[in-house]
Amino acid sequence: MVTDSTDVLDATFHALSHPTRRAMLATLADGVERSVGELAAPFDVSLAASSKHLKVLEAAGLIERRVVGRTHSVRIDASPLAEVADWTEAFRACWEPTFARLDGVLEEMKRHRKARRDR
Repeated sequence: MVTDSTDVLDATFHALSHPTRRAMLATLADGVERSVGELAAPFDVSLAASSKHLKVLEAAGLIERRVVGRTHSVRIDASPLAEVADWTEAFRACWEPTFARLDGVLEEMKRHRKARRDR
């Protein structure tokens, strides 16, 4: 488990960098605990490869594993994503003016379309 803020960000971004891991997290986002086999089923990868993906998610603190007998079940722990949200929030000032300008352009386009229709 990672503890330093920079380590949390690095591990979380690394875990989120692969589409299979993102899809696994998305599956777990409903809060329902699932077996490793259930999580692996939709993907065209071996159970061993799925386990490797889950180990990356677990190392990043994004999932918690529970073992009962031979069954390994996992559930999401989204708390590291809060750190990512905090980090990206610092960049909001960079993208909001761009979106505001885009909103203005789109509104102008709508007005021009309406004016043409009203002729």
